[in-house]
Amino acid sequence: MRFRFSVGPVSYRLGLPSLAAWVRRSSWGAAILFAWTAHASLAADALELQSAVVATVDGQPITAGELQREVDRAVKVRELPPAAQPAVRTAALNQLIDRRLVAAYLKQNGLSARPQEVEREMQRIRTRLQQQAVTLDQYLQRTGLTSEELRRSVEWEIGWPRFLEQYLTDENCARFFQQHRREFDGTQIAVAHILVRVDSPDDPRSRESAVAVADQLRRRIEAGELTFAEAARQHSAAPTAADGGRIGFIGRREPMPESFSQAAFALEPGQISPGVFTSFGVHLIQCLEVKPGSKRWQDVRDQLEPAVTQHLFHWAAERQRPQAKIEIPNASQAPQ
Repeated sequence: MRFRFSVGPVSYRLGLPSLAAWVRRSSWGAAILFAWTAHASLAADALELQSAVVATVDGQPITAGELQREVDRAVKVRELPPAAQPAVRTAALNQLIDRRLVAAYLKQNGLSARPQEVEREMQRIRTRLQQQAVTLDQYLQRTGLTSEELRRSVEWEIGWPRFLEQYLTDENCARFFQQHRREFDGTQIAVAHILVRVDSPDDPRSRESAVAVADQLRRRIEAGELTFAEAARQHSAAPTAADGGRIGFIGRREPMPESFSQAAFALEPGQISPGVFTSFGVHLIQCLEVKPGSKRWQDVRDQLEPAVTQHLFHWAAERQRPQAKIEIPNASQAPQ
């Protein structure tokens, strides 16, 4: 499976995990679409700010402009709460660094685009822009992209599919399915939860306070001071409190938010999760029962291929990381 984004009139396939997927898993979920939109010309001082280096990978700079565009592509037009901005920027920087690592891995293994292939595609872009009476320089100015960024996008469009053709195989999909069967085979899990409201979601102290309340409840339950159901009746802010927090059976991808489902499906019967953030607040989740599914990997190929693609992306990045030199001037943005 490939995900698509547009560079001006030219459409590229990106078979890799996006920052938006991470954002959707957070409590500030939003959609991603990298579309051609009209931007005002950047002033000289803004251009200088955009060109500030936030990280280097093997001497190749990642600029503040690239970082901001990565964030913008993930959150689109939705305004991020101030409390969310540092985490999203860190995730965006991680994504950019990993993409550079994967590009280096492709080059090292003979899968990257050849110069003549890149130039041929660049010429196609120029031709399509000319058909709209737009020069390449005008396009770059409107989008805020640099010519180097556009060229890297073209290189990625050529090299990454080659990598996937080699590794996104039936064998690897079947192996991944076996290792993550519960995620894809239609398994359902009966869960109960305790919801702790966050009074001011934009205030880090308010979020920390809610986590502390959830952690204390979890310790009391695990110490046997009260049962999960008793704790839910006494302390949960959810409508399910009266029923001991019981929600019933859920699937891996519905009906609960992704962060909730991801945590729930990591549990075995009787286990209780740490605090999990959603847009509703902080949840403690207890697995009550597991009802195994019966789907085969071939039945869920459409869901499986993006997950395997994401795994391969991170696999290639980690293979390259030990031999790469990564420098981040602002340590607070360092990858976690």
